[in-house]
Amino acid sequence: MKTNTLINYLLVMATGAAVIACSTKANTAESTPGGISKLPVDVRVVAAMPLTQEEVVAGSVLPNREVTIVSEVSRKIVAIHFNDGSHVTKDQLLYKLDDADILARLKQTGAELNLAKLSESRLAELLKNESVRQEEYDVAFSKLQSLQATEDLLKVDLSKTIIHAPFSGYIGITKLQIGALAGAGTPLVTLQESGNVKIQFSIPEKYASSVKPGKQITFITSLSDQKQYAKISAIEPGVDPLSRNITVQAVAGNMNGSLKPGMSAKIFYSISNAGELGMALPTESLIPGANGYSVFVIKQGLARLTPVSIWNRNEAEAIISSGLNNGDTVMVSNILRTGEGTPVQVVSTK
Repeated sequence: MKTNTLINYLLVMATGAAVIACSTKANTAESTPGGISKLPVDVRVVAAMPLTQEEVVAGSVLPNREVTIVSEVSRKIVAIHFNDGSHVTKDQLLYKLDDADILARLKQTGAELNLAKLSESRLAELLKNESVRQEEYDVAFSKLQSLQATEDLLKVDLSKTIIHAPFSGYIGITKLQIGALAGAGTPLVTLQESGNVKIQFSIPEKYASSVKPGKQITFITSLSDQKQYAKISAIEPGVDPLSRNITVQAVAGNMNGSLKPGMSAKIFYSISNAGELGMALPTESLIPGANGYSVFVIKQGLARLTPVSIWNRNEAEAIISSGLNNGDTVMVSNILRTGEGTPVQVVSTK
Protein backbone atom coordinates (compact mmCIF):
# COMPACT_ATOMS: atom_id res chain seq x y z
CA MET A 1 0.00 0.00 0.00
CA LYS A 2 2.75 2.40 0.91
CA THR A 3 4.58 1.49 -2.29
CA ASN A 4 1.53 2.35 -4.46
CA THR A 5 1.14 5.69 -2.66
CA LEU A 6 4.78 6.57 -3.29
CA ILE A 7 4.47 5.67 -6.99
CA ASN A 8 1.34 7.81 -7.36
CA TYR A 9 3.12 10.74 -5.66
CA LEU A 10 6.10 10.51 -7.99
CA LEU A 11 3.78 10.40 -11.05
CA VAL A 12 2.01 13.58 -9.90
CA MET A 13 5.34 15.37 -9.35
CA ALA A 14 6.63 14.36 -12.80
CA THR A 15 3.45 15.53 -14.48
CA GLY A 16 3.64 18.90 -12.70
CA ALA A 17 7.29 19.37 -13.69
CA ALA A 18 6.44 18.64 -17.31
CA VAL A 19 3.63 21.19 -17.27
CA ILE A 20 5.91 23.88 -15.76
CA ALA A 21 8.66 23.15 -18.30
CA CYS A 22 6.23 23.42 -21.20
CA SER A 23 4.85 26.67 -19.81
CA THR A 24 8.37 28.18 -19.46
CA LYS A 25 9.30 27.15 -22.97
CA ALA A 26 6.12 28.74 -24.31
CA ASN A 27 7.08 32.01 -22.66
CA THR A 28 10.53 32.11 -24.27
CA ALA A 29 9.86 30.88 -27.74
CA GLU A 30 6.84 30.02 -29.82
CA SER A 31 6.96 27.23 -32.39
CA THR A 32 5.75 27.51 -35.94
CA PRO A 33 3.86 24.66 -37.60
CA GLY A 34 7.19 23.58 -39.08
CA GLY A 35 8.79 23.44 -35.67
CA ILE A 36 10.92 26.65 -35.95
CA SER A 37 11.01 28.67 -32.71
CA LYS A 38 10.12 32.39 -32.84
CA LEU A 39 11.72 34.89 -30.46
CA PRO A 40 9.15 37.04 -28.61
CA VAL A 41 9.98 40.74 -28.97
CA ASP A 42 8.60 44.19 -28.25
CA VAL A 43 8.52 46.62 -31.16
CA ARG A 44 7.88 50.22 -32.08
CA VAL A 45 6.24 51.26 -35.34
CA VAL A 46 8.14 54.41 -36.31
CA ALA A 47 6.40 57.50 -37.65
CA ALA A 48 8.08 60.40 -39.43
CA MET A 49 7.90 63.74 -37.64
CA PRO A 50 9.35 67.21 -38.36
CA LEU A 51 12.74 67.88 -36.76
CA THR A 52 12.40 71.05 -34.69
CA GLN A 53 15.23 70.97 -32.20
CA GLU A 54 16.44 74.33 -30.90
CA GLU A 55 19.78 75.37 -29.48
CA VAL A 56 20.25 78.25 -27.04
CA VAL A 57 23.32 80.52 -27.01
CA ALA A 58 24.25 83.86 -25.49
CA GLY A 59 24.65 86.94 -27.68
CA SER A 60 24.74 90.73 -27.68
CA VAL A 61 22.66 93.59 -29.03
CA LEU A 62 24.67 95.85 -31.34
CA PRO A 63 23.72 99.03 -33.18
CA ASN A 64 22.82 98.45 -36.82
CA ARG A 65 25.10 101.39 -37.68
CA GLU A 66 27.32 103.42 -35.38
CA VAL A 67 29.81 106.18 -36.08
CA THR A 68 31.97 108.45 -33.99
CA ILE A 69 31.65 112.02 -35.23
CA VAL A 70 35.09 113.65 -35.52
CA SER A 71 36.45 116.96 -36.76
CA GLU A 72 38.53 116.89 -39.94
CA VAL A 73 40.25 120.19 -39.10
CA SER A 74 41.66 121.73 -35.95
CA ARG A 75 39.25 124.56 -35.07
CA LYS A 76 37.27 126.04 -32.20
CA ILE A 77 33.66 124.98 -31.69
CA VAL A 78 31.36 127.98 -31.99
CA ALA A 79 27.93 126.25 -31.92
CA ILE A 80 26.31 122.91 -31.04
CA HIS A 81 22.94 122.25 -32.69
CA PHE A 82 21.60 119.20 -30.79
CA ASN A 83 20.64 118.11 -27.29
CA ASP A 84 22.60 115.27 -25.71
CA GLY A 85 20.87 111.91 -26.11
CA SER A 86 18.28 113.22 -28.55
CA HIS A 87 17.12 111.87 -31.90
CA VAL A 88 18.64 113.58 -34.93
CA THR A 89 17.79 113.26 -38.62
CA LYS A 90 20.05 112.68 -41.59
CA ASP A 91 22.02 115.80 -42.68
CA GLN A 92 21.01 117.68 -39.52
CA LEU A 93 23.62 120.25 -38.46
CA LEU A 94 25.50 119.03 -35.37
CA TYR A 95 28.56 121.30 -34.91
CA LYS A 96 29.67 124.65 -36.31
CA LEU A 97 33.40 125.38 -36.16
CA ASP A 98 35.12 128.76 -36.40
CA ASP A 99 35.47 129.80 -40.06
CA ALA A 100 36.31 133.54 -39.82
CA ASP A 101 39.79 133.25 -41.35
CA ILE A 102 38.57 131.01 -44.18
CA LEU A 103 35.83 133.50 -45.10
CA ALA A 104 38.40 136.31 -45.12
CA ARG A 105 40.73 134.37 -47.43
CA LEU A 106 37.81 133.49 -49.66
CA LYS A 107 36.93 137.17 -49.94
CA GLN A 108 40.52 138.05 -50.78
CA THR A 109 40.82 135.25 -53.31
CA GLY A 110 37.50 136.28 -54.87
CA ALA A 111 38.76 139.80 -55.49
CA GLU A 112 41.98 138.52 -57.03
CA LEU A 113 40.03 136.08 -59.13
CA ASN A 114 37.80 138.79 -60.56
CA LEU A 115 40.88 140.81 -61.55
CA ALA A 116 42.49 137.74 -63.08
CA LYS A 117 39.35 137.05 -65.14
CA LEU A 118 39.35 140.61 -66.51
CA SER A 119 43.05 140.40 -67.34
CA GLU A 120 42.68 137.03 -69.08
CA SER A 121 39.68 138.26 -71.08
CA ARG A 122 41.51 141.45 -72.15
CA LEU A 123 44.65 139.57 -73.22
CA ALA A 124 42.54 137.02 -75.10
CA GLU A 125 41.09 139.80 -77.28
CA LEU A 126 44.53 141.33 -77.88
CA LEU A 127 45.94 137.94 -78.77
CA LYS A 128 43.41 137.67 -81.59
CA ASN A 129 44.85 140.85 -83.10
CA GLU A 130 48.41 139.69 -82.34
CA SER A 131 48.88 142.75 -80.15
CA VAL A 132 50.41 140.65 -77.35
CA ARG A 133 52.61 137.61 -77.32
CA GLN A 134 51.28 134.16 -76.59
CA GLU A 135 53.52 133.92 -73.55
CA GLU A 136 51.84 136.94 -71.92
CA TYR A 137 48.41 135.39 -72.36
CA ASP A 138 49.61 132.05 -71.01
CA VAL A 139 50.86 133.70 -67.82
CA ALA A 140 47.52 135.44 -67.26
CA PHE A 141 45.55 132.25 -67.95
CA SER A 142 47.74 130.21 -65.58
CA LYS A 143 47.23 132.74 -62.80
CA LEU A 144 43.47 132.59 -63.35
CA GLN A 145 43.49 128.79 -63.01
CA SER A 146 45.66 128.96 -59.88
CA LEU A 147 43.26 131.40 -58.20
CA GLN A 148 40.29 129.22 -59.12
CA ALA A 149 42.01 126.22 -57.53
CA THR A 150 42.74 128.26 -54.40
CA GLU A 151 39.08 129.25 -54.16
CA ASP A 152 38.00 125.60 -54.50
CA LEU A 153 40.38 124.55 -51.70
CA LEU A 154 39.08 127.29 -49.42
CA LYS A 155 35.48 126.17 -50.09
CA VAL A 156 36.46 122.62 -49.13
CA ASP A 157 38.03 123.89 -45.90
CA LEU A 158 34.89 125.93 -45.24
CA SER A 159 32.67 122.84 -45.66
CA LYS A 160 34.71 121.03 -43.01
CA THR A 161 33.68 123.63 -40.43
CA ILE A 162 30.08 122.42 -40.70
CA ILE A 163 29.48 118.90 -39.33
CA HIS A 164 26.23 117.11 -40.24
CA ALA A 165 24.64 113.81 -39.15
CA PRO A 166 25.40 111.11 -41.75
CA PHE A 167 22.15 109.25 -40.94
CA SER A 168 19.16 109.41 -38.62
CA GLY A 169 19.54 108.01 -35.12
CA TYR A 170 20.17 108.71 -31.47
CA ILE A 171 23.13 110.90 -30.63
CA GLY A 172 25.21 110.51 -27.49
CA ILE A 173 26.71 113.01 -25.10
CA THR A 174 29.03 115.59 -26.62
CA LYS A 175 32.63 115.30 -25.45
CA LEU A 176 33.53 118.97 -26.16
CA GLN A 177 31.59 122.13 -25.46
CA ILE A 178 31.33 125.51 -27.21
CA GLY A 179 34.65 127.32 -27.10
CA ALA A 180 36.75 124.15 -26.94
CA LEU A 181 39.35 123.45 -29.62
CA ALA A 182 38.42 120.41 -31.68
CA GLY A 183 41.64 118.91 -33.00
CA ALA A 184 41.74 117.06 -36.30
CA GLY A 185 40.51 113.50 -35.66
CA THR A 186 39.23 114.32 -32.17
CA PRO A 187 36.06 112.32 -31.30
CA LEU A 188 33.16 114.68 -30.66
CA VAL A 189 30.11 112.46 -30.15
CA THR A 190 28.70 109.01 -31.03
CA LEU A 191 25.70 108.48 -33.32
CA GLN A 192 23.74 105.21 -33.45
CA GLU A 193 21.15 104.40 -36.08
CA SER A 194 17.59 104.01 -34.85
CA GLY A 195 14.92 101.65 -36.16
CA ASN A 196 16.97 98.44 -36.29
CA VAL A 197 19.59 96.67 -34.15
CA LYS A 198 21.92 93.75 -34.77
CA ILE A 199 21.86 90.56 -32.70
CA GLN A 200 25.33 88.97 -32.74
CA PHE A 201 26.07 85.47 -31.48
CA SER A 202 28.34 82.49 -32.13
CA ILE A 203 27.43 78.87 -32.86
CA PRO A 204 29.53 75.67 -32.84
CA GLU A 205 31.01 74.73 -36.21
CA LYS A 206 28.95 71.50 -36.36
CA TYR A 207 25.79 73.62 -36.74
CA ALA A 208 27.16 75.74 -39.59
CA SER A 209 24.70 74.27 -42.10
CA SER A 210 21.71 75.16 -39.90
CA VAL A 211 22.13 78.94 -40.22
CA LYS A 212 21.63 80.74 -43.51
CA PRO A 213 20.99 84.41 -44.44
CA GLY A 214 17.27 85.10 -44.29
CA LYS A 215 16.53 82.43 -41.65
CA GLN A 216 14.47 83.62 -38.69
CA ILE A 217 15.64 83.30 -35.09
CA THR A 218 14.07 84.28 -31.78
CA PHE A 219 15.66 85.94 -28.76
CA ILE A 220 14.91 87.39 -25.36
CA THR A 221 16.66 90.04 -23.28
CA SER A 222 16.89 90.86 -19.60
CA LEU A 223 14.02 93.32 -20.08
CA SER A 224 11.43 90.67 -20.85
CA ASP A 225 10.94 86.93 -21.34
CA GLN A 226 8.75 87.62 -24.36
CA LYS A 227 10.41 86.25 -27.48
CA GLN A 228 11.28 88.68 -30.25
CA TYR A 229 12.18 87.90 -33.84
CA ALA A 230 15.24 88.66 -35.93
CA LYS A 231 16.41 87.62 -39.39
CA ILE A 232 19.94 86.41 -40.07
CA SER A 233 21.71 88.98 -42.26
CA ALA A 234 25.36 87.89 -42.27
CA ILE A 235 27.56 84.92 -41.37
CA GLU A 236 31.31 85.05 -40.86
CA PRO A 237 32.88 83.07 -43.73
CA GLY A 238 35.48 81.36 -41.54
CA VAL A 239 35.58 79.45 -38.26
CA ASP A 240 37.41 80.94 -35.28
CA PRO A 241 40.45 78.63 -34.85
CA LEU A 242 40.46 79.15 -31.06
CA SER A 243 36.80 78.66 -30.16
CA ARG A 244 35.78 76.63 -33.25
CA ASN A 245 32.71 78.84 -33.48
CA ILE A 246 31.13 80.82 -36.31
CA THR A 247 29.93 84.40 -35.75
CA VAL A 248 26.39 85.17 -36.91
CA GLN A 249 24.56 88.49 -37.15
CA ALA A 250 20.80 89.01 -37.35
CA VAL A 251 18.75 92.20 -37.72
CA ALA A 252 15.77 92.96 -35.47
CA GLY A 253 13.32 95.83 -35.48
CA ASN A 254 13.63 98.42 -32.71
CA MET A 255 11.15 101.12 -33.56
CA ASN A 256 10.26 101.74 -29.90
CA GLY A 257 13.94 102.00 -28.93
CA SER A 258 13.65 99.42 -26.13
CA LEU A 259 16.67 97.41 -27.34
CA LYS A 260 19.84 99.18 -26.29
CA PRO A 261 23.21 98.38 -27.92
CA GLY A 262 25.39 96.47 -25.47
CA MET A 263 22.52 94.54 -23.88
CA SER A 264 22.86 90.77 -23.48
CA ALA A 265 20.49 88.46 -25.33
CA LYS A 266 19.57 84.78 -25.26
CA ILE A 267 19.21 83.44 -28.78
CA PHE A 268 17.11 80.44 -29.81
CA TYR A 269 17.80 78.95 -33.25
CA SER A 270 16.68 75.77 -34.92
CA ILE A 271 19.38 73.32 -35.95
CA SER A 272 17.02 71.45 -38.28
CA ASN A 273 16.26 72.36 -41.88
CA ALA A 274 12.77 73.11 -43.13
CA GLY A 275 10.96 69.95 -44.19
CA GLU A 276 13.52 67.65 -42.55
CA LEU A 277 11.92 64.56 -40.99
CA GLY A 278 13.09 62.10 -38.33
CA MET A 279 11.87 59.11 -36.34
CA ALA A 280 12.15 58.54 -32.58
CA LEU A 281 13.42 55.27 -31.11
CA PRO A 282 14.43 54.22 -27.58
CA THR A 283 18.20 54.06 -27.24
CA GLU A 284 18.08 50.36 -26.24
CA SER A 285 17.09 49.53 -29.83
CA LEU A 286 20.43 50.84 -31.17
CA ILE A 287 23.19 48.39 -32.03
CA PRO A 288 26.69 49.97 -32.19
CA GLY A 289 29.07 48.81 -34.89
CA ALA A 290 32.34 49.68 -36.57
CA ASN A 291 30.55 51.85 -39.16
CA GLY A 292 27.94 53.42 -36.91
CA TYR A 293 24.61 52.27 -35.53
CA SER A 294 22.04 49.75 -36.77
CA VAL A 295 18.60 48.51 -35.68
CA PHE A 296 16.58 45.35 -36.29
CA VAL A 297 13.62 45.95 -38.61
CA ILE A 298 11.01 43.16 -38.78
CA LYS A 299 10.19 42.15 -42.34
CA GLN A 300 7.95 39.17 -43.04
CA GLY A 301 8.46 37.87 -39.54
CA LEU A 302 12.27 38.00 -39.69
CA ALA A 303 14.72 40.43 -38.02
CA ARG A 304 16.74 42.38 -40.56
CA LEU A 305 19.79 44.42 -39.50
CA THR A 306 19.42 47.95 -40.93
CA PRO A 307 22.06 50.74 -40.71
CA VAL A 308 20.72 54.11 -39.53
CA SER A 309 21.98 57.67 -39.10
CA ILE A 310 21.39 59.39 -35.75
CA TRP A 311 20.46 63.08 -35.91
CA ASN A 312 20.42 63.60 -32.15
CA ARG A 313 20.07 61.56 -28.98
CA ASN A 314 19.84 61.67 -25.22
CA GLU A 315 19.94 58.97 -22.55
CA ALA A 316 16.45 57.68 -23.31
CA GLU A 317 15.71 58.43 -26.95
CA ALA A 318 17.45 58.78 -30.31
CA ILE A 319 16.22 60.66 -33.38
CA ILE A 320 16.90 58.74 -36.61
CA SER A 321 17.38 60.93 -39.69
CA SER A 322 17.93 58.24 -42.34
CA GLY A 323 17.85 54.46 -42.83
CA LEU A 324 14.21 53.88 -41.86
CA ASN A 325 10.93 54.32 -43.69
CA ASN A 326 7.72 55.67 -42.25
CA GLY A 327 5.80 52.74 -40.71
CA ASP A 328 8.77 50.38 -40.25
CA THR A 329 8.50 47.96 -37.32
CA VAL A 330 11.66 48.15 -35.19
CA MET A 331 12.62 45.77 -32.39
CA VAL A 332 13.15 47.37 -28.97
CA SER A 333 13.72 44.24 -26.81
CA ASN A 334 15.65 40.94 -26.91
CA ILE A 335 18.27 42.67 -29.07
CA LEU A 336 21.20 40.61 -27.71
CA ARG A 337 19.44 37.32 -28.53
CA THR A 338 18.72 38.33 -32.12
CA GLY A 339 20.78 37.85 -35.26
CA GLU A 340 20.25 38.58 -38.94
CA GLY A 341 17.23 36.64 -40.18
CA THR A 342 16.05 35.47 -36.73
CA PRO A 343 12.32 34.58 -36.75
CA VAL A 344 10.49 36.78 -34.26
CA GLN A 345 7.03 37.05 -32.75
CA VAL A 346 5.69 40.51 -31.83
CA VAL A 347 4.47 40.47 -28.24
CA SER A 348 3.68 44.15 -27.75
CA THR A 349 4.01 47.52 -29.46
CA LYS A 350 5.55 50.39 -27.48
